[in-house]
Amino acid sequence: MGNRFINHWKKKEQEEPSITTKIKSIGKPQENVKDQITMVIQRLDTQTRTLDAAIQRFKNRDAALFQCVVKAMANRDQARANIYAGELGEIRKVEKMLIQESLALESVSMRLRTVSEVGDLVTILGPAASVLNTVRSGMSGILPQASQELESIGGLLGDICTQTSQSSETPNIGMAANEDALAILQEAEVEAEKRVRDQFPEVTTGSGITTNKRTSLEI
Repeated sequence: MGNRFINHWKKKEQEEPSITTKIKSIGKPQENVKDQITMVIQRLDTQTRTLDAAIQRFKNRDAALFQCVVKAMANRDQARANIYAGELGEIRKVEKMLIQESLALESVSMRLRTVSEVGDLVTILGPAASVLNTVRSGMSGILPQASQELESIGGLLGDICTQTSQSSETPNIGMAANEDALAILQEAEVEAEKRVRDQFPEVTTGSGITTNKRTSLEI
């Protein structure tokens, strides 16, 4: 009788996690969640490299257009210089946006690398997904494939967030997540503005059109 009782509870423990096991599982991410986070980081890093490659292409186009502006001004062709300067200004708007988005993705990737506890996961996954959604929207008309990949990564982050929220006692942090996401984007915007300003000091073509002049044509 005693052996049957012991065997019955051993079998039950094997079928149902003990309270202690459940408590321990709350305290840290499950292995599959860690694997998912690692995969997200790898995919984010790939998209960051994609953005950096696009930035370089725009820089090359920028250098060519600037040469056209210089040549037109040297030939006293103000109308042509203004046309090139206007296009150059649009190119630099895209460059700034791409730099900002690259920095935002890099920031999200770095923050995910520091995650070690479920509570930490819950607090960073919401802002990360929000940042990705913002970056994805900005890239949709420039790099549609990268935009689609970020949408997929954002969906995965959402799934992980749901999974970790269910296994922790962290309260609803929707508003805090939005504030954190905004902080990440603002930091990226400030840094992007600084990089563009450092690379492209402003100069006027002579007819009221202001653009940024490269201190060096070497990229």
